[in-house]
Amino acid sequence: MTFPAPHPRETIASYGYRIAKLSGLSGLPELAHLFDLDLRALLMGDPLSLKRLADYTGCDAQTLAKGALDASNPHRLQLGADRRNRVQCCPHSFRFCPACLDGLADGDLRTACLGRTDWLVDANHVCAGHGIRLITISPHKTGRVHRDLSPMIPRLLAAQAMPWQASQPTRLERYLAERLDGAHTERWIDGVQLDVVVHTAEVFGAMAMRGPKADWKGISSDERREHGHVGAEVLVGGPAAIKDFLRQHVGRGRLGNDYHNAFGRAFNEFYFRKDQPAYRPICAVLAEYVGETFRFTGQEKVFGIRTRGVEPKTLRSLCERHGIGLKITAQVLKEQHGIWRCASHEVDPDLIARLAPMLKGLLNTGDAARHLGTSIDVFRGLIGDGLLVPDYRFNDRMAGFSSTTLDAFLTEWCEVGKMPGKRRRGDHTPISIVARANRVRVSRLLMAARVVGKGLYRDRRKCGLVGLSIGNSHAAALVECARSCSKAG
Repeated sequence: MTFPAPHPRETIASYGYRIAKLSGLSGLPELAHLFDLDLRALLMGDPLSLKRLADYTGCDAQTLAKGALDASNPHRLQLGADRRNRVQCCPHSFRFCPACLDGLADGDLRTACLGRTDWLVDANHVCAGHGIRLITISPHKTGRVHRDLSPMIPRLLAAQAMPWQASQPTRLERYLAERLDGAHTERWIDGVQLDVVVHTAEVFGAMAMRGPKADWKGISSDERREHGHVGAEVLVGGPAAIKDFLRQHVGRGRLGNDYHNAFGRAFNEFYFRKDQPAYRPICAVLAEYVGETFRFTGQEKVFGIRTRGVEPKTLRSLCERHGIGLKITAQVLKEQHGIWRCASHEVDPDLIARLAPMLKGLLNTGDAARHLGTSIDVFRGLIGDGLLVPDYRFNDRMAGFSSTTLDAFLTEWCEVGKMPGKRRRGDHTPISIVARANRVRVSRLLMAARVVGKGLYRDRRKCGLVGLSIGNSHAAALVECARSCSKAG
């Protein structure tokens, strides 16, 4: 007896039922018992079991393997021998194409097909071969894999009599059929797990049709099917098409840095699945797009993948890259080039590169005053009296100071002060208080202390001019000397 070959994507349960009926048996369990086969291993695609069934029917064992169903994973159903063809499957329903059952009522089992692998995918609603909407029935027993289809035959025949609804398969449904047929294996999308492809296509479709920041609640099954059609067109094109799609619907976000806000509702769909290995290829493309489009300040990982990002062009980042001061660079841009920029504004990187050698290690007046631990007024008095010479003077108002120059000033003018004894710590007053009380510059008191040669104390536990103080017994002499120096100047 010559047996028919299995239909494209036909499950082993369907083909085994047809072979059993053509052999005069009641069903597949009796056929497996006759050949001493493990029914569960046969349905899961055991090579030895498939070979024995293929030898009996005269078909190809590799073709039979495409209809295997592996339900060992409690969350995903594997279709065929490829481990990447894992999908979500509802165990409470059984779907079929009424046109594929044509001839079953008359007992013609050579042309009928009771189950295909693509019918088990929840995202598939149409038979790819006939263009007819699948009909759903409740199985006699809940399960993702049905070992014996004999009890469901009356229900299938009753549902087949219902009106048929014609519908063209979407791009996602056509892709499911092509992939389960093994038609394409070299495209990028063919290496992604099947349920990830379905989910990503629906998310991309929602971004295109509803917008990334719109409300995604209440999406009907027909609308979700349209979303999958739009998203599959993008995924089939590969990473380049995905990036073009994201440029159109995601863009650069706020200030080119907030990719979380730019992705909108789609962000959580991938972020909370980034640790799953199946989502790694999709997250890698998304992270690569974000790295090419967005700039970063401190964030390194995007969807769980380390991403460098676009070289930032803000004034702050460029100053950090060249090791120059932010404030003094902003002042130079304003005074010499007429460019008003804040820290977060973008500037020309070439312009900052030309200014970098001149501004390297320089502090502006305010930062230099803080380095010495004094106010700007006192600092300007030090400059005016010649005690402190700037390293670079840009104009009459703006000057630059290096840390080396400031440390040398402290060493030269403050080393003369001695450390007060433990019993005499209350017998001296900070130099700034003495200067304000007597309306004398701090710089003049320093010059007077050098002339007199005594009266200056320094607390080395404090940095800068804050640690300088004047002994109360020498304060009057130093103030008088300072005033005489002021009159002479």
